[in-house]
Parts: sequence; structure tokens; C-alpha cells
Amino acid sequence: MPRFTPTQLRRIGCEMFEAAGCAEDDARAVVDHLVESDLFGLTSHGSMRYFRYAHDIRVGTYNAKASPRIERETSTTAVIDGDGALGPIGATFATKLAIDKARQLGLDTESWNP
Repeated sequence: MPRFTPTQLRRIGCEMFEAAGCAEDDARAVVDHLVESDLFGLTSHGSMRYFRYAHDIRVGTYNAKASPRIERETSTTAVIDGDGALGPIGATFATKLAIDKARQLGLDTESWNP
């Protein structure tokens, strides 16, 4: 069985998702999530998903050009419409928004890393 380094998996994955129509930052968010899953031993949710996700983009299950947006919000909450994005894309958007909200409330977020 072939073996790939995390760096190789990231390069392959980014090329694949960008070829499927994802923006570079979105491709990186998806690939980083999947490769980290592999590194944590959660291979069922790792890079083996590349082909399935690329297929799902091709048939329209996911929107490669998705633009998650805030539907409604308060100072501490938000409802996000992921616009059909792959999960890590919507999750990255929501996580950054949550950190921004925490900072606006004066919470210490220096050790947080989305």
C-alpha cells in the first residue's frame, strides 16, 4: 500500500479541491481538516474522503463556490447559512465569527487557534 506524508496529502488534496472549483482558502480548510483527522487516527473522516467530496461537488451535493453568511445574530450568537459548503468551510466561518464575538466581549482569545 502506498504511503504519503501529510505534506503530500495536503498538496494532492488542495490541487484536487481547487480543480473541483473550490477557492484556495476553502480547499485548504477542507484538506487541513481531513489530514488532521488522519493524523488523529480518525481515518474514516480523513483523506479517504477526497474522492467522495470531489464527486459530491461534481454532482451538486456541495457547492464549490459556497459563501457562508450570517442569517441573523446577537452579540453572542449567530445563525449561519453555509450555502451548501463542505462542512469544514462552514465550520471555519462559524469558528472565526465566534472568536470575533468573544473578542468583542473582551474575552481572552490569544490561545485559541481556529
